[in-house]
Amino acid sequence: MLTRRGLIAAGATAAMPIWTRAANAQAYPDRPVRLISPYAAGGATDIIARFVGHWLGERLNGTFVIENRAGSGSNIGTEAVLRAKPDGYTLLLASTANAVNATLYPNLKFDYLKESTQIGMIGTLPNVLVVHPSLPVRTLPEFIAYAKANGDKMGIGLPGIGSPQHLSAALFKSMTGLDVPFLQYKGGGPVINDLMGNHVQASFASSASSAEYIKAGSLRGIAVTSAKRLPLLPDLPAIAEVLPGYESVNFYGLSAPQGTPDAIVQALSRELNAGLGNPALTSKLEPTGLAPIPMSPAEFGVFVAAETEKWGKVIKAAGITME
Repeated sequence: MLTRRGLIAAGATAAMPIWTRAANAQAYPDRPVRLISPYAAGGATDIIARFVGHWLGERLNGTFVIENRAGSGSNIGTEAVLRAKPDGYTLLLASTANAVNATLYPNLKFDYLKESTQIGMIGTLPNVLVVHPSLPVRTLPEFIAYAKANGDKMGIGLPGIGSPQHLSAALFKSMTGLDVPFLQYKGGGPVINDLMGNHVQASFASSASSAEYIKAGSLRGIAVTSAKRLPLLPDLPAIAEVLPGYESVNFYGLSAPQGTPDAIVQALSRELNAGLGNPALTSKLEPTGLAPIPMSPAEFGVFVAAETEKWGKVIKAAGITME
């Protein structure tokens, strides 16, 4: 289980590079590779980057250094990668934000789809619809009925405009016709605290941050946003079991600047996919709730383009904007 203490412990090493075996005579890598995580240290994105970086370093006999470049909803770190020399020595821990921001930020100085080369998917991490235990609902149909009858007396707490949780809620709202206000917070932690204090009645929360509270009974899980049930919370149904076609997950993958040599892209893809089938890596990723999904560079490129189109439509329909 990935506890808050575990997240803090992982974040404590944020400034420390991941050192692996020294580079050998192979052409790549013959110097340290920067893997940029475009969020602050200690969160799920950072932890996934560190485990994947460590694996790639061991498999490629090199040094992968995790660099946190947080800010502007991942845009600062993303732009730093896209502007780097396309030589395979600057990589991006990509996520749903890269697909979302293409529409959410209309004045970006870069075009992620056109200026990046996809290496491969790492996996997906769903959100969970959670409520305070005092709310008289236990199933998704009960929640929908209660929210329709009491929408003016409750709110859905969310960790910021354009966050994966916000988009999960927006898609849910559009498919159910609910009229429940969204209450935006500055981060997932304050949402969880207010939810447990019954200051807000419901939320879409990351499975990584909410699972321990659901298992302890501090929060009540209603359903997960992935298309299928989550092994981390096997008793919770998928929203899609009631609302066919609903799916909202945060994806993670590896990207590089456009023009990165194909031989390097293929080498990284090969070793990444090997790790996603190896317990030496997957056992470390499992506590986050992440479901590993190996993809070729071409498959991941198609996936990212589809996610960009999907969330663009949701953002426009809901009138969500950051600028």
